[in-house]
Amino acid sequence: MDRADAQSLRQLHATLHRYAGWLNRERTAATVRADVHAVGAAIEAGADVSSLLQSLDASIARLPGGEVRKMLRVAARQMRRALADPR
Repeated sequence: MDRADAQSLRQLHATLHRYAGWLNRERTAATVRADVHAVGAAIEAGADVSSLLQSLDASIARLPGGEVRKMLRVAARQMRRALADPR
């Protein structure tokens, strides 16, 4: 992963982190925040985040419907696209 790709992923992760912070303090929300944290740690380590994104998607799906859930889904989708983009 080159420097530009890593920076793009960090920016997308910052967006995910911000949205996850808007969630309430329920158990499912805590799981989403933990998944977002794991994705960030993997990005910093240069590890593959695709399996972590799958886990995040499953956690987001368990959230009650709402705007924050939609925003999290969009941000996670953008991250998957950035990872799939071969450039």
